[in-house]
Amino acid sequence: MRGSAPVAEGVPRSGAGHGHERWQGSAARISACSGGVGMNALDYILDAVLVATVFIQFRGRRLTPRNLALPVVIVVYFLFAYLKGVPTEGNDLYLVAGGVLLGLVFGVGAGTFTRVYAGEKGTYAKAGPLAAASWTVGVVLRTAFSLYASDGGKGAERTIGHMMHVLDITTSSAIVACLLLMVLVEVGSRQLIVAARYVRLRGQLYPAGLVGPASELEQG
Repeated sequence: MRGSAPVAEGVPRSGAGHGHERWQGSAARISACSGGVGMNALDYILDAVLVATVFIQFRGRRLTPRNLALPVVIVVYFLFAYLKGVPTEGNDLYLVAGGVLLGLVFGVGAGTFTRVYAGEKGTYAKAGPLAAASWTVGVVLRTAFSLYASDGGKGAERTIGHMMHVLDITTSSAIVACLLLMVLVEVGSRQLIVAARYVRLRGQLYPAGLVGPASELEQG
C-alpha cells in the first residue's frame, strides 16, 4: 500500500506513541534463545534436545528422574541466560501471554498422548503420533520464525516491523520473551504430566516405600 511507506522502510509513523523502538533491524535482533544474534549452535542444540525428548520414546524408553528433569533444566538455563525481561507496554504482555498459552496447549497435548507403563526393567514412556505432532509443532513454529527473522534480510525486517506496528508490539524483546516462555511452558507441562504418571505408577508397583530397580535411578 502506498500510504504505508514509512512502515515499510522500518520507521514508525509519527505520533504512534508508546515509545516504540525503531522497527528497522528488529528482525535481526530476534531469535528464539540468543535474544537477537540469529540461530546459532546453542539454538540447534536446544531444538535437537526437544525433538529427541519425544522421538526416542516412539519405541518406549525407560523413565528416570534424570531424563524427566533434563529437558526442563536445559530450557531453564536458556531462559535465565537470554531472557532480558518481559515488556509490558502496548500489547507486549498480550503477545507473551499468547506464547505461554500456545506452549501450554502443545505441552499438554504431548503429555496427554504419551503412555507411561511398567516394563521389564522399570517404568517406560511411549509417545504416540499425536504426542509427537503436538510437541513438534511448537518446536517448528519457534525455529521457523527465528530463521526467518535472522536470515530473511530486509524483507523480514519490513514484514516483522509492520507486524509489530499493527499489533502495537513496542519492542522485539516481547517477541523473544514470547518464544522463550512458550518453549518453557511446553516442556514443563509435558514433563509434569509424564512425571505425575511415572510417580503414580511407581507408587502402585512399589507400595509402602519399597525401592524399585536401582538402574532406574542410576541411568538417564
